Amino acid sequence: MRSVDFLIILSCCLCWGGNFVISAWALSTAPIPPFFLAFIRSCFAISIMFPFLLRPFPLRWKRLFLVCLFVGPVHLGFLYTGLQTAPASGGSIVSHMLIPFAAILSVMFLNERIGRVRLFAILGALTGTIVMIYEPNALKFDIGLIWIICAYLSLAVGSVLMKGVGQVEWQQYVAWMAVLVFVFSGLTSVIFEDGQFYAYEVAKWKLLIAGSYAAVFVSVFAHGQYFGLIKKYDVSMVVPLTLLQTLFACILGVIFLEEIIYLRYYLGAFLILPCVYVIAKRSPN
Repeated sequence: MRSVDFLIILSCCLCWGGNFVISAWALSTAPIPPFFLAFIRSCFAISIMFPFLLRPFPLRWKRLFLVCLFVGPVHLGFLYTGLQTAPASGGSIVSHMLIPFAAILSVMFLNERIGRVRLFAILGALTGTIVMIYEPNALKFDIGLIWIICAYLSLAVGSVLMKGVGQVEWQQYVAWMAVLVFVFSGLTSVIFEDGQFYAYEVAKWKLLIAGSYAAVFVSVFAHGQYFGLIKKYDVSMVVPLTLLQTLFACILGVIFLEEIIYLRYYLGAFLILPCVYVIAKRSPN
């Protein structure tokens, strides 16, 4: 991977990590329904990317639609359903099933080669991430964890499908995904949630800050650049690099939310950083 592209994925992971912190700050300190927050986020994203909705559909628009569906509404639907009952720590651990899912699918359907060195680096980075976020008893069986696993299987499927969308601008991808999330999260919030107007009244600024951050830095920038990198490099190379978001989330949580820094954070970082470098620089052989 070129150095500039590695810096791009690094920036994406920083944005994703920041979103964990800002969303946790907003949702834990105010009565904000999660799908309502996703709806507000999609409203901001659509307002930014609206001009790209007016462009002609790409030739492979059906494939693009599937990508947006799996990465957006299907992923979020399973994720938010799981988080209703599953512990957050357990959910964050099983979310890293994205890595083996994406690797297996890329080998099966894209004929990608991972190579032994990169495989060991992926396992090392995955181990470091689990060490960093593991909490005792976090993985007690909960049906919510099954839904979260399904959420990241959906994300892996979407990542693999991205390889076949053809010449599609990342702006169109971001715009149409925002539309699907807008429809899905809006309907889900209306049907299954309540207190939206109350949340807006008592936590207007937290809602707008969290929603606008997620729209600009996650939906538009991070997802857009991730889409471009997936089309450019092997899925089995790009997806494991997203493990860095956990490292950034822990660092930002300590800085801005005054969370306790544990020894496992250092141990996890010690494993993640060199392994991520190997993943990015090693050839598939």
